[in-house]
Amino acid sequence: MKTPKILCLVTLAALFLMMAQGQWHFIPMRSLKGASTMPDFPRPYKETVMDGSWQGQMDKYAKYNFGFREPAIRLYNQYIWSCYHKTLNQGVIPGRNNYLYERYFVEDHYESRMYKYTSDPQELRDKFDLEARRLAQLQELLREHGTTLFVAILPGKDYVYPEFLPPQDTMRRTPGPRAYPEYLRLFEQYGVNYVDVLDWFLGIKDTVAYDLMPPLGTHWSNIAATYAFDSIMRYMQHLGGPAIRGVQLGKPYIDKDREPDNDLGLLLNLTVPPRQKACQYVDVTLAPETDTAHLKPGLIVLGDSFFWNIHYNFPLDSLFRYTHYWFYFNTIYFDTEHDNTSQIDLRQALIDADYVMLSYCSGQLYDLGNNFIGKALVELCYTDEEIQAVRDSLCNNIRRDEHWRQYVQNKAASEGISLDQAILNDANYLINTRPEEYFEKLRIGRCPADNN
Repeated sequence: MKTPKILCLVTLAALFLMMAQGQWHFIPMRSLKGASTMPDFPRPYKETVMDGSWQGQMDKYAKYNFGFREPAIRLYNQYIWSCYHKTLNQGVIPGRNNYLYERYFVEDHYESRMYKYTSDPQELRDKFDLEARRLAQLQELLREHGTTLFVAILPGKDYVYPEFLPPQDTMRRTPGPRAYPEYLRLFEQYGVNYVDVLDWFLGIKDTVAYDLMPPLGTHWSNIAATYAFDSIMRYMQHLGGPAIRGVQLGKPYIDKDREPDNDLGLLLNLTVPPRQKACQYVDVTLAPETDTAHLKPGLIVLGDSFFWNIHYNFPLDSLFRYTHYWFYFNTIYFDTEHDNTSQIDLRQALIDADYVMLSYCSGQLYDLGNNFIGKALVELCYTDEEIQAVRDSLCNNIRRDEHWRQYVQNKAASEGISLDQAILNDANYLINTRPEEYFEKLRIGRCPADNN
């Protein structure tokens, strides 16, 4: 009888240990990678207990808060990966030769990302065309103020390494237009400044001795980003903007002590992560000073997360007066005065800058500008009073329209904000995304002369 008692005591001790760890976390655990929303502890009410909703909320809470959750999840993920070469992370798809891809790159390759926006190919093409025409107009307006705007088209892993993509599998919807070739054509048609880094990568892919995009990562490699931005700076000066101090690139070397390019590999959350290839780097030093070296230009970078590799490897503070990074036209980095683009005087910021770089990889080109382009056109072309008059009119229209007001009221409730704030948000969204409908001069492609 001793054995069952011992087993019972061991089981109780294990359960107590798990409960104690879940409550106090007295044993440090290596945290899981990736974003997740931890549910709050659900307070029991008579109504929620009787209808069963409290039990469901408690089950979710328990799944996120049991003791030793991290190693248990890693161990199960390891079993799935080792036995079936699959992952439970829906955003990561394993390819051939242990290459990993973000889901949206695979979607873009086999279908295009059209279905995120519409099922009508012509509607998507019209969207691209409108954004390209707006961008050409904005480029001209900023040029008159001495600001050089251009687009940096950055590589997508599905374009650079299609040979390692996973099988087509479940992605079998009718292929739609893809942003990269569509925008190339439209930029040429409307005269938009752009530098095609993706095409350059395709040209050197079989000749370089380093990975342009690491097998376990989704971004360009640090060494590839360094070479690319050196070329991008040369292109910036080719456009006729202010001089940028030159840099010198050292010889490639391997550094095993630096953070490897394996952001997707980390998201697998395995007990034994996939083996990461040794990463190469190249050091960047400033070229000897010239007469114009002290005249550092101001740079605004607006786009996706590929810019982080540039920031890690370049002495940007020594090259530019400032480098403000408007991450997806939302969060602002490297600006001591502003944290979010909602806080800035957009018109003044654009006029004060010497260069504005829209920096997007092929899979993110579908959201080129993230509503920046329309908003910039409005603010460059109209006074604050004129914009406020349109905003007030839209807010009044929403309040008067019963169906529209109810829709916005439901949205306010779901987002936990006031009805007035939700109405204002809708009005601003319409102004930024459909400016031609509310500002007459934008329909014919020119701004009021007295505001230029």
